[in-house]
Amino acid sequence: MTKNLFIGSIQINLNEVDSTNNYARQLVRDKTPIEGTLVVAKDQISGRGQRSNSWVSEPNMNLTCSYILRPVFLAAKDQFILSASVALAVFETISALLPNEDVKVKWPNDVLVNGKKIAGILIENVLRGPNLETSIIGIGINVNQVRFPTSLNPTSIKLITDSNVKTAAVLDLLSTQLERFYLQLREGKLDELLGLLNSNLFGSGIVMNLQVNDQIESVIIVGVEKTGELRLEHSNGTQTLHLHHEINWQLKL
Repeated sequence: MTKNLFIGSIQINLNEVDSTNNYARQLVRDKTPIEGTLVVAKDQISGRGQRSNSWVSEPNMNLTCSYILRPVFLAAKDQFILSASVALAVFETISALLPNEDVKVKWPNDVLVNGKKIAGILIENVLRGPNLETSIIGIGINVNQVRFPTSLNPTSIKLITDSNVKTAAVLDLLSTQLERFYLQLREGKLDELLGLLNSNLFGSGIVMNLQVNDQIESVIIVGVEKTGELRLEHSNGTQTLHLHHEINWQLKL
């Protein structure tokens, strides 16, 4: 069990649930869970990702969890930095477990190892006035699963190391890293967090093919803005900003 100040100090363990984010959201509606409450499921039968995508996970093989946070100190206009903090926590967790591999954050919500997806993040925020009120932080990490739909471009810790890893150990490390970056966010280190994200951004500075507003282009990823928009440089030298629904990735460098 984690020795953190508050992240993961209360842990709810479920054998099966439709979605840990759904469970956590209902918990917030029905009760008043303390900040850092963690919901973990052995089997998540209807896990969700961005753009209504599903998160595919075999029972008892991977880490599927959600944290309840109350970032009332954070302005709604800066909510992407919360996403950056979570992505950095997952990035550092995977980097510690796979120190010899190429780990990157893929904008806006995935972590890749050697160009393949190993983790995904889904954050659902509730606003009150100009600030955030509650955030449900859903995280899925592929740990011991070795068979996936090929369309997902997936990998897992076991596929890379050929060894089984205890999901509880991954969870403890994740909770520690999440508290580390969340406390930095609370301290107002927004620029530092964004800079660290950009220094570990997948595709940064590399010419690659992306589908931008339904048209495939060769572009260079310049970085992510504080607003969460992705800055791209086009072949003619112009730069544009894009939201995640405007970009489809072609994962071939």
